[in-house]
Amino acid sequence: MAHDPAEAPRAAGLGGRLLTFAGDGEFSALSGAVTALVCAPSTDHPGYGDVLEWTVTTTAEVIALKLGPIVNGGIADYHIKIRTPDGRIVEIGELPAPECHLWIAIVDALTGDTHRARHHLAPVVHGTDREGQIRALLEALAWLDRLLDIPAFPEPDTATG
Repeated sequence: MAHDPAEAPRAAGLGGRLLTFAGDGEFSALSGAVTALVCAPSTDHPGYGDVLEWTVTTTAEVIALKLGPIVNGGIADYHIKIRTPDGRIVEIGELPAPECHLWIAIVDALTGDTHRARHHLAPVVHGTDREGQIRALLEALAWLDRLLDIPAFPEPDTATG
């Protein structure tokens, strides 16, 4: 996946707009905008990969902010599992593609390895059909939107020791 740092602000702007659609429940506008992004032939807008990367890295940043002291202790010390809609707890590697690629990239971003995160997003950006790309970005945006609604873990009270 080609990465153009100059596209980051534009990708963040578009990603933020898509996230606003998700947060406001404007699913028709969200799916239309994501479909237009995936199917757009021109390069006068941020690319799908840049917006997906923004969504993944922002998800990692929100996780780090929400979990604070837990993540700050080192993500390698923790084992991330996902609860499915039917209540099962699964390992990231057990998720189907493209979800497994997205969550592996989120973990990479949590560890600060954005190069590796881009590597794990490449199968979604380049090896997935348009329908899969649309689904992947919609799901990633939905995860980010849900994370934003979760309360943060309280900071430890260091004043009382």
